[in-house]
Amino acid sequence: MTRRVDIAVLGATGYTGRLCVAYMAKALPETVSWALAGRSEAKLKTLAEGIEYKGAAKCSIYALDLTSDAAIAELARSARIIVNLIGPYVSTCGSSVIKACAENGTDYVDCSGEMPWLQDMISKYDEIAHASGAKIIVTAGWGAVPADLSTYLAVQHINKTFGLRTREVLVSLDDVEASFSGGSINSLCGLLDNYGSARIAAASAPFRLAPVPRRPADIAARGVLPGPNIFGVQTVKDLGVSAVSTQAEIETGIIGRSWGLYVGVAHTSQRPDSYGQNFYFSSRMRMSNVFVAWGFRTLYVLLVAAFEHIRPLRTLVTQRLFPPGTGPSAEQRAGHHFSYRTVAVADTPDNTAAPSVEVDFAYDNDPYVFTGMTLTEAALVLLEGGTPAHERGGGILTPALLGDKYAERLQRPGAGVRIDVKVIES
Repeated sequence: MTRRVDIAVLGATGYTGRLCVAYMAKALPETVSWALAGRSEAKLKTLAEGIEYKGAAKCSIYALDLTSDAAIAELARSARIIVNLIGPYVSTCGSSVIKACAENGTDYVDCSGEMPWLQDMISKYDEIAHASGAKIIVTAGWGAVPADLSTYLAVQHINKTFGLRTREVLVSLDDVEASFSGGSINSLCGLLDNYGSARIAAASAPFRLAPVPRRPADIAARGVLPGPNIFGVQTVKDLGVSAVSTQAEIETGIIGRSWGLYVGVAHTSQRPDSYGQNFYFSSRMRMSNVFVAWGFRTLYVLLVAAFEHIRPLRTLVTQRLFPPGTGPSAEQRAGHHFSYRTVAVADTPDNTAAPSVEVDFAYDNDPYVFTGMTLTEAALVLLEGGTPAHERGGGILTPALLGDKYAERLQRPGAGVRIDVKVIES
């Protein structure tokens, strides 16, 4: 099959889409062809005319009917990779795009965080994508990349340094200065409208999205680090006081799938880079003290409950306060940043000292700028090849399946991520 373009950016005129396009204009090699794809040819042309090229080849325009499966399939046949930024994925063309890519062997990247929808996509198209060779990388944005990649790096460091599997990984959002976009809020409300909180929680449960079945009896109730108290507040040496992260459902779902993709065909035939049979993961946010941690988590639970049960509130927020296509301005983004700290503990026999590894992951810019960058770099890694995703041959995969090459690309001077991996005391 002849592909007319290397990368097609679907949803280029949206808020995160524009940030992604701006990064591509300076990061894509001149040899990579790319196109802006979407519904409105006029909007696409306006966006293309305003691009400041800093090394990339000039992009082309690809307008299509996003309600037509045939038109989406033609786009999939025309591109080597589709970067899809149109959300909410569950209520737009997300399912049609993944179907088209899976059937046509087209690689794919998105920044979805919609776990029930992703569970449906895995059920319907994972085997089809594996057969066609389509490498479908989901949630390759701020919602999962820092946690998923930090976990991967920590696990591999323990394996290479000590020859051990990993017993526990705790990812903590250590510091963040950011604000919401209309797309993020609309995705949350779209999930509640289409699935409800019970289905969201079920799809986000540990290892629910893993390709390797894991019975509840096989999943440890907690790790080896000091666990949360009855109020959900956790205190760990060097990480401080924390509460469950607002991104815990996304990170738990994605990292559980990464665990399964690396574990091998069955527990008895683990890959050399397997995370381990006893692997446990948790996602936290650092708080200044125990009272703030308890108050934050309580307020968050009440807010989500209000969103779920009060439909007029969802309408107000999505149509008036945070409509689609909106987000922090360039001036607001200038002061944004985030950093994660991850602690991983090796799996050792009972009563023996367990070596630990810490991964520090930091980015001195806005999370939405980060997402535009990570989507671009994921697409470039897919073009380059030589990753665990390519070894596997295809399927619905996670950012961790892009492996060390992805981590290296994110640390390039133009990308701006800082990652430090080090051994800490047992």
